Amino acid sequence: MIKVAICQMVGGASIEANVAKMEEMVETAVSRYSNLDLIVFPEYCYGCPPTVAAVPKEGPHTEKIAALAKKHHVNILGGSFARKAENGKAYNTALFYNREGEIIGEYNKTHLFVALGYDESEEVEPGNELCVFDTDFGRVGMMVCYDLRFPEVARSMVLQGADIILCPAEFPAGKVLPPRTDHWDVMVRATALLNLTWTVACNNFGTTPAGENPFGRSMCVDPWGTVVAQCGGHEDIVCAEIDLDYQKSVRASVASWENRRPELYTL
Repeated sequence: MIKVAICQMVGGASIEANVAKMEEMVETAVSRYSNLDLIVFPEYCYGCPPTVAAVPKEGPHTEKIAALAKKHHVNILGGSFARKAENGKAYNTALFYNREGEIIGEYNKTHLFVALGYDESEEVEPGNELCVFDTDFGRVGMMVCYDLRFPEVARSMVLQGADIILCPAEFPAGKVLPPRTDHWDVMVRATALLNLTWTVACNNFGTTPAGENPFGRSMCVDPWGTVVAQCGGHEDIVCAEIDLDYQKSVRASVASWENRRPELYTL
């Protein structure tokens, strides 16, 4: 059994205040839930918009999260932050810290949101690699927000052996973009169900410096597509238990992995 805490928050204008909030939520999570294996934060919890909040990879923001992981002997997906790129833009970077505070997973968001009248590429440089890596509790695949709309991402990561899919996100409920709450619910559950793989998706909740209002609904979904834990409509922390033996039994009974016919697919 893998115990994961989902920390639903929103990043404000100050990276220092945001990291302090993350520290506070880590302390709350480890005191509330014993023997945690993993803590997950949302996209841009360090701050946004990207070119304003962009920072180097190394700095107090990463050092403090690394120290928390080591202090509490817990893995942490520190959401994502705007990492300075050489061309003046920023990468949307998610870092995964192991129990010793070492960065063992790094992902630069590959699919940028250029849709619905919004152009993320004006500020963000896309990454060019998917991210699958080993942890002390299993093999993990990481993606960010808009990547959910591309089923090839999750499927490719599971084909590379991912036992769990993690997705920090910032899905807003209007202002500037239209409401997409129903999209979020369907896509997160479908990612888990279609891949028969535990999926943890952590969304922001609150008002961002850009005036957007991400709606939360962070959740952990089992390989049967059932939501086993979900945050409320407020800043929140919930805990879920991930059973990889149950995942094996679901995969054996549904058998969609064995019944695939990859010779027919363009992917």
